[in-house]
Amino acid sequence: MTYFDIVRVDPNDHALVQSWFAAREAVATRDWPGTRPLNPVYTWAALVLASSDVRRERWAAVRDGRVLGHLDLSLPFLDNTHLMNLELGVHPDERRRGVGSALLRHAEQRAAEEGRTSVSSWVPVPIEGGAPISPDGSHFAVHHGYRTSLEGATRVCDLDAVDDTELERLWDAAWERAEGFELITFTGAPPPELLDGVAHLHARMYTDMPLGDWDLQEAAVDGERILKEARVRRLRGELHLQAVVRHKESGAIAGLTEVIVEAGGEEHCIQGDTIVDPRFRGHRLGTILKIANQRAIRQWRPKMRYVWTGNATSNSHMIAINEAVGYRLVHHENVYQKKR
Repeated sequence: MTYFDIVRVDPNDHALVQSWFAAREAVATRDWPGTRPLNPVYTWAALVLASSDVRRERWAAVRDGRVLGHLDLSLPFLDNTHLMNLELGVHPDERRRGVGSALLRHAEQRAAEEGRTSVSSWVPVPIEGGAPISPDGSHFAVHHGYRTSLEGATRVCDLDAVDDTELERLWDAAWERAEGFELITFTGAPPPELLDGVAHLHARMYTDMPLGDWDLQEAAVDGERILKEARVRRLRGELHLQAVVRHKESGAIAGLTEVIVEAGGEEHCIQGDTIVDPRFRGHRLGTILKIANQRAIRQWRPKMRYVWTGNATSNSHMIAINEAVGYRLVHHENVYQKKR
């Protein structure tokens, strides 16, 4: 028996949504100080506008109209249909009372009902000298039978602290190695002539990046899927800055990177996918892409200060590029997974 109910979050229930958001704020304040702050505008928008390839469910543990804990489920439906991702948090005042365990049982029940055989969650993990985040999430996951399947790390670039002279030196040195390539920048949906190449590289993110033991499988990303996601981003009010390098002789898209500025994001934005096609590696294209998008951020949002990114800890090459252009380690963030 529990002293609360687990209910679906209805976007039309104003009181429930307000309490749901307050619980999320309390969790973020208690568990993740010094990390990227919760964005209220994005949270509201994502409640009604999910990504084009994922179905989302929001659940809450509720007593007397007050949300004690939240559970967000993501169920891919175009590929990786064996997988369910979850995010779970319990209000600091309600911990050690079974709320988190009940929400996790509910998540695993939903996974069984949906035929999902693997459940995973990204969980921040503290490091010495990093942000003072709580270890409770990782301890909770391990206690309930979840195991680390991928070790990741989160870094942030303070654009105000970047050495512009060093950045210019890196830029010039990189272009000396990149003869035969051209840089193209754009926002929103890719131009038609770039669409298939961009889709191809986004698909490679599922196979080229280090995955450890995480049960993430290949995805079929095509131009239509890219355009649908671009529409969702536009409806959510996101600024999607992108840069690609193209091999002039073949016309192939050799690399891409992206930065997402969420609606309402005044100081913090997110580095998304960055990838260079294996055929074209060794030309410092990753460095060119990263610097190009940092400059684009300052052009489009002059007061934007922090860019957040994550990498597998084993991805030493991309980490080296990130640190060279100004990123610094804040905390680890691991994938915890359970299979059934």
